[in-house]
Amino acid sequence: MRTLMDMLRRTAAILALMPAALLALAPEAGAQTPWRWDGVNRIVAVGDVHGAYDELFASLRQTGLIDETGAWSGGSNHLVSLGDLVDRGPRSRDVMDLLMRLESEAAEAGGKVHLILGNHEVMNLTGELDYVSAEEYAAFAADASDERRAREYSAWLERTGPADGADAQASFDAAFPTGFFAHRDAFSPEGTYGRWLLDKPVLIVINSTAFVHAGLSGMISKRGPETINDTAATDIRAYLDVFGQLTTAGTLGPETPFNDRVAAARNAEDADLADRLENLMASPMFDADGPVWYRGTSWCHPMTEVIHLQRQLETLGAERVVVGHTPTRDSSQHSRMKGRAVMIDTGMLKAVYEGRPSALVIEGNTLQAFYAGQAGPVPIEPLPRRVGQRPGATTDDELERILATGEIVAIEDVGQGVTKPQKVTIRHQGNEYSALFKTESTPIEASSRRQRQRLVDNSDRWEHEVAAYKLDRMLGLDLVPVTVGREIDGRAGAMQFWVENLISELDRKEQGVAASGWCPLSEQYNLMVAFDTLIYNVDRTLQNIVYDKDSWMLYLIDHSRGFRLNTGRPKDIRKVDLVMSGDLVEALQGLSLEQLRLQMGDLLIQDQMRAILRRRDELVKESGVGG
Repeated sequence: MRTLMDMLRRTAAILALMPAALLALAPEAGAQTPWRWDGVNRIVAVGDVHGAYDELFASLRQTGLIDETGAWSGGSNHLVSLGDLVDRGPRSRDVMDLLMRLESEAAEAGGKVHLILGNHEVMNLTGELDYVSAEEYAAFAADASDERRAREYSAWLERTGPADGADAQASFDAAFPTGFFAHRDAFSPEGTYGRWLLDKPVLIVINSTAFVHAGLSGMISKRGPETINDTAATDIRAYLDVFGQLTTAGTLGPETPFNDRVAAARNAEDADLADRLENLMASPMFDADGPVWYRGTSWCHPMTEVIHLQRQLETLGAERVVVGHTPTRDSSQHSRMKGRAVMIDTGMLKAVYEGRPSALVIEGNTLQAFYAGQAGPVPIEPLPRRVGQRPGATTDDELERILATGEIVAIEDVGQGVTKPQKVTIRHQGNEYSALFKTESTPIEASSRRQRQRLVDNSDRWEHEVAAYKLDRMLGLDLVPVTVGREIDGRAGAMQFWVENLISELDRKEQGVAASGWCPLSEQYNLMVAFDTLIYNVDRTLQNIVYDKDSWMLYLIDHSRGFRLNTGRPKDIRKVDLVMSGDLVEALQGLSLEQLRLQMGDLLIQDQMRAILRRRDELVKESGVGG
């Protein structure tokens, strides 16, 4: 969503304070904003602070960047804050004051403090104040002017139309608490914090690591890091200029919701300013794919998102990116896509996110996490698999055990299907989980090869559901919900986690619902085509292509009629163009008969496993490789 200012004014001062050996400007000619540093021995990065001053202070102490008084003690270390210092928490102003002071202290010691803009800094700069807490406004109460407040009250009465009186005054005070206008002045381009923030980048690279608040979309390679950094403040200032003209005219007020401003300007027949305001929304600072908003790096399927991420990393000359913006469910730092992305937002503001403070430390090629109250650093672990929403931070490994051994408290029939599946409720440690239980298992053993092939190619088996889940996990596709074998009342079957809040592709089309998630359906379909080819699934229908209604993440269910012995692709997907990431090709090439036997020797016969490998070879040969 929005962009930054020309930092040329400060470049000379920065160069004077920082050893030249540590600073390397972007190599392209004409670049103005510093965005690249090399030769840094130790980097400490923190995620979204959200006014959690004490927690930030403790993390900086734990990693040796400040002493007990809060003075810089990090020497030549570089500190990177991934933004979102403000909103929700009580001490945003103290957080900003601390980092502003540490900037100069670190520079004097040969180190550096980098602040990368987050979406909440941009929101505060542009007056999108939905998440500002009462405590944040109160921190500016001492700076409030009675004269300014009286002027704003008069303007508000004229703009909104209520008669002056006790009720109007109460409404005004509720909308604009004490400290509101001093807060707005401080975040203006001429204010203490606005001027400071408008001098900050949205993307930097230190050594081989990129740092950005939200994620790296294709916008980075299209526009270039220099352009995105150099125009950020320019775009914000341009937006504020138009917004200021509209407020001076009485068309808009500080209370006008951000998303309503263009419409309000049009309703006031101010077409020119409305057009300018709308055009500015294409800025990277306001665009959903921009570096302060994009969640694809943290959310989208790794086997598709890696194509985009690798391209952006190559553009930046980096090996990995460190992001905040998206809190991890277990309040731990994690890596994705073979370490190319590292997520470090662990919910520092515990009162809101129920997380814990943490800091990432990078020394050479070693990445470690420091957590509050935990002695010593720990390695960064890959993000646990978690297909489908469920209580708490339960991982798929834990869910496997719950479905296999948890207490069954209810069983009910589901529909009138031939296989007569049942919905099972399982209780574990106070939480309840739903699962679909299938027991249909047609025979596939026969005395002759031809007879066996006929039986396999017409089979409908619960074992295939479990095999599909295992194969999905082996490849790292993350599409199939947890599925395990279990016996209930002497009946063996497949127990598959029941994902709630789903909509099928059939319902989506019939209802005319547009997908609005971060992860394009076309890219998710690519994974589905590859998987259905691999298992030769002849039963993919519009009913069993399902999505989470909120995130529009694709899930694959109903594989009991898969694992045929055919070569090639099932008829319905025979002509689909398929592009696979290098990571997926590598995962496919890693499959072996020994591995398949180990994982699913009790679920598939050898002919089925060999057929998987034959189709694997065809897939790798025919598919284009991206990333």
